[in-house]
Amino acid sequence: MSDQVRQRGSGRPERNPFDDGVQGWLRWRETPWGGLRYRLVEHTLAMAAERLGRRCRVLDVGGGDGGDGLPLAARGHEVTVLDNSPALLALAEERAAAEGLEHVLRTVRADLDDLATGVPAAEFGADYDMVLCHNVVQYTPDTADTVGVLARAVRKGGTISLLAPNPAMDVLAAAVRGGDPAGALALLDADAVRSQAFGRDMRRIERQEAEAALGEHGCVVTHRFGVRCVIDLMPDDERKHDERFLAELQRLELALRDQEAFQRTARFWHVLAARG
Repeated sequence: MSDQVRQRGSGRPERNPFDDGVQGWLRWRETPWGGLRYRLVEHTLAMAAERLGRRCRVLDVGGGDGGDGLPLAARGHEVTVLDNSPALLALAEERAAAEGLEHVLRTVRADLDDLATGVPAAEFGADYDMVLCHNVVQYTPDTADTVGVLARAVRKGGTISLLAPNPAMDVLAAAVRGGDPAGALALLDADAVRSQAFGRDMRRIERQEAEAALGEHGCVVTHRFGVRCVIDLMPDDERKHDERFLAELQRLELALRDQEAFQRTARFWHVLAARG
């Protein structure tokens, strides 16, 4: 096995609230739209790492089962997956072992509070080339505080990758897919929605809020993407299981992801920023 490190603070429970949602998470990962999310982000991260022009040290904060970190590890980058869920980290370790990537992917059981106090730095050093934080910030109480922790973990000139659900798609999906205009209207000004996979409330965060937080901490946004611009609006889920159709859809999604008009309503907003 790889050089895995499990960090446990005083009294840290063996289980984590997110552990209870692992089976639902795995089912979602196996759906065409779940898989598409990871393939689209993989394209973006590969581009970001290539632009840095070096073998990168990557910290994946809240990286869970390694879905975003493993493709980078497969490209030869050194990846540390940080998460507070033993169940999700175990999946990351199993997948790394299955792909022969134990030497380039490590896991740390820790959370953002630990990162703020330097737990990963004590084990692996500081100044990561890339810091990923995907589908995490919506579960934290303050966007600016979260971004501040990430900014302190990345080296000058390094990249922060931040991704979260787009509030606009909540409304569109309820109206278009759900046929529920009243429900869509109620979502328009809602502060939070419920995560189906994990059964937890998620803050609804606009991309502009995240970008303001990045600027506040000395980071400059370099790229903006929309992840899943159209698939979530298609009511025929059965057709999405057709491999040829899904491949065509992926080509379309890749063409739309960096166009502002489609970013505004994509299922996820995704921004890359350079630390100044």
